[in-house]
Amino acid sequence: MNSPRFYVPELSVGQASLSDDQAHHASDVLRLVKGGEVELFDGRGAVGIGSVETPGKKQFIVRVDRLERRIRRGPIVQLGFAIPKGARLDWLLEKATELGAARLEPVIFERSIAGAEELSPHKIDRWTGICVSAAKQCRLDFLPEIRQPARLDDFLKSQAGAFSLTGDLEGTAHEFSTTLARRRPNQPIAILVGPEGDLTAAERAAAIQAGFHSVRLGHTTLRVETAAVAILSAVNAILAD
Repeated sequence: MNSPRFYVPELSVGQASLSDDQAHHASDVLRLVKGGEVELFDGRGAVGIGSVETPGKKQFIVRVDRLERRIRRGPIVQLGFAIPKGARLDWLLEKATELGAARLEPVIFERSIAGAEELSPHKIDRWTGICVSAAKQCRLDFLPEIRQPARLDDFLKSQAGAFSLTGDLEGTAHEFSTTLARRRPNQPIAILVGPEGDLTAAERAAAIQAGFHSVRLGHTTLRVETAAVAILSAVNAILAD
């Protein structure tokens, strides 16, 4: 049976304290006791193997006996997306983490309906918490980097060198697997998911000019979070190692 997992941003051999919410989960939900085996991860590939030293609801201390460095599997994928409203955003963050996205970056489009403001520390903490929960559930060693919202032009410029994809229902869009086969080995991937009102003609032209490949995701119009998961899933399935 796998050991319970907890997120600790800074890991080293020795003592490590769990945050209040994770201490509550360890004590009240899992009911871990002194000596129980646990595993800690920092979201950047470091994993601490150890045991419970001091269980408690207010202070939960783990003794880290050794550190392991894990290697990220699969391509480095950055997801740029229009922010959907409410619980749909939570679902996008959770599933993008499960599917191994390396970076999450909100993008501001002409037809964006939410999320154009700067992410506050509180909002970043909330987004991170959703990603941490997903990583713990899936036993992932890496968390996605959460970036501040960017204007579309800035996002496009930042993807130089990546193999870049955007979903499109236009007749000129290409078949997905054929397009992805053109990617160079180990080339990072950028995914752009526009708002439900779609990219404007000018935004679509700008993306193509920046080297983005328009790909078909089917014959229906997808919501932002569905399109993001569809592209990430297809990339994982086609490039599975």
